[in-house]
Amino acid sequence: MNSNGAQAADFINVLYATLQAANLSSQVGIGCCESEGWGNQVNMVNAIKSAGAESKLAMVTTHTYTGGSNSPMNTKVPVWLSEQCDLNGGWTTAWYSYGGAGEGYTWANNIYNAVTGTQVSGYLYWEGVQWPSPNTNEKMVKVDQQSPYNIEVSKRLWAFANWSRFVRPGAVRVATSGGSGVKSAAFKNVDGSIAIVVISTGGSASNVSVKVSGADTGTITQATAWVTDASHDCAQTTVSLATDGTLSGSVAARSITTYHVPAPIAPSA
Repeated sequence: MNSNGAQAADFINVLYATLQAANLSSQVGIGCCESEGWGNQVNMVNAIKSAGAESKLAMVTTHTYTGGSNSPMNTKVPVWLSEQCDLNGGWTTAWYSYGGAGEGYTWANNIYNAVTGTQVSGYLYWEGVQWPSPNTNEKMVKVDQQSPYNIEVSKRLWAFANWSRFVRPGAVRVATSGGSGVKSAAFKNVDGSIAIVVISTGGSASNVSVKVSGADTGTITQATAWVTDASHDCAQTTVSLATDGTLSGSVAARSITTYHVPAPIAPSA
């Protein structure tokens, strides 16, 4: 079914009223419109706004198969990239070979660019597990259709793990400073824990020091670090913590390393 923004707004108005009448509006949110490309979704959002239906959305949902963007969408509601994958490349479990569309390192960077450049709030891969056919990268895990049902896990899964295990629903982005030869993004979770995602931008390891602004450094007494690269799958690695809250460690070449500061312990009553 094809629809334009005005038609989507008509349906949103009806659906929103129906959810309210059934006392479900606090439990069920409306996402729209699953466009195949960012540009078309922008046009649909503009039409929805013109119709006065934007406030009835819980999120805007879109894909980037027919085109993406490097700038945020002009909307007041969260934007999700609700279906992303490599539909064309032959199946690969590689982390980094030549920067191919299905490689894990590519997807670590894809998420970074979406979160920081287009400021999306959600990022979903198309399929988690699928049979070998089609033999493409539209899934993260490939499983045989016959016993003993062997599986192959792509590095794309572990690229997502370094984000989703530590940057949790409801997190807000906070500022970071420090680091050379890397790019980073930091988030404060609802429970007060902090995740700093650091991606190496070169072919050699980098020693980094990362300090989170806006955090109560007096409560930062421990931290862990987790790396994914060609030989590690979101595996724990070494990190040191200074008294001022600065985290220091080595980020391997073409890797993603996530530093995690647990939620502060509440003072005793």
